[in-house]
Amino acid sequence: MNINIEKTTKLNKVKIALIVAALILLASISYFAVQPAVPQLNASTLNVVTVQQGDIDIMTPVYGQYASRYERLISAPAVGQVSEIYLRAGADVEADTVIAKLTNPDLEQQFFEAQAKLERMHSEFAAFKFQKQNEQLTFQAELADIDSQIQSAKLDVDVNQRLSEQGIAAKIDLERATLKYQQLKKRLEFAIYRFEKQKEMHKLELQQQQILLTQQQKQVDLVSNKVTALTIIAGIAGTLQRLDIELGQRVSQGQAMARVGSKSQLMAKLNIPQRIAERITLGARVELKHPSGMLKGTVKQLTSVVENGFIIAEVHLSEPLPTNLRPAQPVNALVFVERKENALYVSQQPGLKPLGAQLLYKHSANQAQLQQQEITFGELTGKDLLITAGANAGEKIITNDLSQWHTYSHLALDTAKL
Repeated sequence: MNINIEKTTKLNKVKIALIVAALILLASISYFAVQPAVPQLNASTLNVVTVQQGDIDIMTPVYGQYASRYERLISAPAVGQVSEIYLRAGADVEADTVIAKLTNPDLEQQFFEAQAKLERMHSEFAAFKFQKQNEQLTFQAELADIDSQIQSAKLDVDVNQRLSEQGIAAKIDLERATLKYQQLKKRLEFAIYRFEKQKEMHKLELQQQQILLTQQQKQVDLVSNKVTALTIIAGIAGTLQRLDIELGQRVSQGQAMARVGSKSQLMAKLNIPQRIAERITLGARVELKHPSGMLKGTVKQLTSVVENGFIIAEVHLSEPLPTNLRPAQPVNALVFVERKENALYVSQQPGLKPLGAQLLYKHSANQAQLQQQEITFGELTGKDLLITAGANAGEKIITNDLSQWHTYSHLALDTAKL
């Protein structure tokens, strides 16, 4: 009885195994029956790029706007009231173009008073010079008189000398004449000394008066310049970019009134993403896009402050600008980041995405097939896209959107020509 039971159990196990095997075989047959064949693509409809290798400059795309290379902020030179406005924002100006006028009665009164004082000092100085000239003439007349007396005394000495020698004149008369002559000579020496000292004193007094005149003239010039500055001029040739005053408005000293920027001499202010800011250096090459062609420039300044994830790079242009460029006009540009040696890259095509991996197809060793491959792209530099992994030099990559066949590791071609 037990022997029969064991035989029955073994038979059941065999049947079960056969049934499972049959089900597996049936499932496999069903799978391959419904699974379609490898898709075949028309090679003539495919877009193909060839992987290249070589040295390449990494140029990152950025945006920004043109700005005046030279700007002048115009502030109120003094307290005043806007009495006249000649221009509005947007007007073209030359350096001497008058923009507006201010009035300041107190400043104008200071000028009139300073000018009147200067004129009075000039009159007093002229009178002072005249007085000193008269004093010198008086001294010169005194010197001439003493000299005349000396000549007369010398004549008396000579006469008495001859008479004394002839025994006609007494010796006392000769001595008296000689004494007078000596006294007059000493008097002349002292008078000349006084005259020279007086001239030195007069010179110092005139110098002091001249210094006072010069100081007053400087004061007049200072006030005059302040009055002149009430006429507001552009200062540089360009465009009146801002005008922050209204007619009749009262302004305080130093208050911003307007801004003028150069029109023909421009630069570009580019927004550099913070993630690449440390890779940008002063002197870096820049290419700015323009309908007439690429304009070349150089990074001259980088701001240290990050705003909204960007820093600002000031770019000076190294060639004349097209005449249709204006400040605040937007611009797209490429900034040099670094030079990659022996880099792999392809020309940028629609569908290829920088800085990420994509599941694409490339030409396999079998010319009649495409092989699925994950390719990692790096930065986009100009018209070229770097490849960091997944492809080798000379390989051909399909850029068409073949995502509908993503479940197939290989695709067939109807021709080997690409």
